[in-house]
Amino acid sequence: MVSAANVIWACMKASFYIYGFWLYSSEIVCCAVPTAGIGALLLFILVHIGKLPAPDPATVEEILGQDPLLQERDDSKKDSEEAIYIMRSIAHRGAALDAPENSISAFRQAKEKGMTAVEFDVTLTKDNVPIVFHDDTVDRMTEATGRINSMTWEEVKQLDISEKHPMRHKYGGERIPLFEDVVKECLDLGLRMFIDLKGDDLKMVSVVHNAYKNHKEMYTRAIVSSFNPFLIYMIRRGDPCITSSLAWRPHLYASASYSGVEGESQPRYNNLPQMLAARAVDTINKWAYENFFHHVLGLSVILLHKDTVTSEVVRLWKERGLRVMPWTVNLPLEKQYFSRILKVGPADAYTKPIELKSVRTCCTSLRLKVTSFWAASSLEMSIVSPV
Repeated sequence: MVSAANVIWACMKASFYIYGFWLYSSEIVCCAVPTAGIGALLLFILVHIGKLPAPDPATVEEILGQDPLLQERDDSKKDSEEAIYIMRSIAHRGAALDAPENSISAFRQAKEKGMTAVEFDVTLTKDNVPIVFHDDTVDRMTEATGRINSMTWEEVKQLDISEKHPMRHKYGGERIPLFEDVVKECLDLGLRMFIDLKGDDLKMVSVVHNAYKNHKEMYTRAIVSSFNPFLIYMIRRGDPCITSSLAWRPHLYASASYSGVEGESQPRYNNLPQMLAARAVDTINKWAYENFFHHVLGLSVILLHKDTVTSEVVRLWKERGLRVMPWTVNLPLEKQYFSRILKVGPADAYTKPIELKSVRTCCTSLRLKVTSFWAASSLEMSIVSPV
């Protein structure tokens, strides 16, 4: 009968042999293949294991309409029922100068003015109620002060977002709407939706999943967008049928704003180590945006700062099967540049021209009748911001 000591000794010898074989094999592999190559191979494997499939192209086209570059330019069909749908423009936060931005009234105004799509922002209150509101604080929109994430829904729903609006005499008492109410309203109005998720709270994942679960029409009427790739990944990992986009601009983490002419401005941090860390993150983020995110996330649209969009950029993203949407485009001439100079189709395809009115705004004497639009021709859409 074999003693326990012999069994233990045999196991120890076997473990020594296995360990020795592992060391010997690893030395051979490391000599034959550089460590960087092994790391790249492991990264390649992980990426392909974790990558998410893109939505059905037919679903994406149903949301965005046909790429104008693929469309026959037949003016005889321009005003006919045979005209192919193209999402030419998106009302940014609704018709945000005709009514308080991100309000139910703003979305109704957008529909009345001929828009087929709207963009709105979703954030969470202190008690995790999803609402449609853009800013971190209520200061710009109301007479109150304070951060949205420090207020409960009971407090937020008392606020009047028309108090500082030029049309406050018409929309007095307008309230911040619930995300659920805005989705229902947009679906009832037949509006397509660009849902911009604010912040990095992962509670947004369940908020989006619940919305799609309760409103199946959203799969062919909505696109979910964020600057946070991990948030988009978690949303699409839970439901790969959701169409999504990723927003990007240079120096996102190091500076609060960016201009192609002036460069970065308003640094986010005054502390040198924090600023250096932010710049390092920006460098990694730029590389990942150009080479990695679209592949892993299964994106359908890429949202780029308008000053970074060139003919070469449009071509490269088109080759990857993604549409490009520049933001923020404030002027009609800018819209014409993207549609005519970059050769991405007519800016006014199958819609009436946008009218201009003269009113007071914070930054210009011109006001668009549809105040904020993403002029969408195939590969790009232009966004107009009310600010």
